[in-house]
Amino acid sequence: MSDEATPTPAATGPTTTEPGSTGVPPASSEAAAPAGAPTEAAPPPEQSSLSAPPTPPTPPAPRGLSYAVDIVFCIDVTGSMTPVIDQVKTNALRFYDDVQTNLTEKGKNVDSLRVRVLAFRDFKADGEAALQESPFFPLPAAQADFSDFVNSLMAEGGGDAPESGLEAVALAINSEWTTSGDRRRQVIVIWTDQPAQPLDAPSLPPGLAGRVPADFSALTDLWENEQGPMGASSKRLILFAPDGPGWSDISGVWENVVHHPSRAGGGLSELDYGTIVDSIANSV
Repeated sequence: MSDEATPTPAATGPTTTEPGSTGVPPASSEAAAPAGAPTEAAPPPEQSSLSAPPTPPTPPAPRGLSYAVDIVFCIDVTGSMTPVIDQVKTNALRFYDDVQTNLTEKGKNVDSLRVRVLAFRDFKADGEAALQESPFFPLPAAQADFSDFVNSLMAEGGGDAPESGLEAVALAINSEWTTSGDRRRQVIVIWTDQPAQPLDAPSLPPGLAGRVPADFSALTDLWENEQGPMGASSKRLILFAPDGPGWSDISGVWENVVHHPSRAGGGLSELDYGTIVDSIANSV
């Protein structure tokens, strides 16, 4: 009886056999490296496409934001303001379409647009004739009414400069702003070619005394009050006005104000209607 070969001890670790393998490791075709020679690290195995993380879905294109927008125009209607008043009259009927076109080009959608007009002169010189107020006109439904009101304005009176622009700002701030819509913009636009009179309660008609702050500091508090008539994030003030008392004070102190300096006494003749529309659309 012949002697049997002594069996080789089994490996202690588990062995993984790839499908289709005979279980016998293939012989290397290269000579073994000398003892102590450095061995080159094997490259990491390529990640299987089955284990790659899924590509996230492409998000839908964002829809343009929609707003409810209220605009109050405070227009100096003293004698020198004929050029810009004529522009406003000429374009009143197309104002809604022009604003909507500009907004669309900027990727903005307005669900509701209303406009209101405050025409002012000088209370010291013109008394009660120093102010004409309109209600809010919803556009385009009341576009003809808006045009009729604007066309009724006459550039006259005012006495000497300055004019009662700060009173107009106060009345605009206290407008009955819309409460509809998820997102709102409350925009006040001032058009004047003169500096502003200091606030002076004794010169006001009795019906306005309680609607206008006593001084500029109180007017500033009214604008900055986060619990006031205008929303902290929705309010905007656009000034087409000369550098001078009142307007420079506002642009230097108040937030959310854009000041386009005008030429004093020139009636805003240098102001282009397209600039007005673009400034309003930029404020939305």
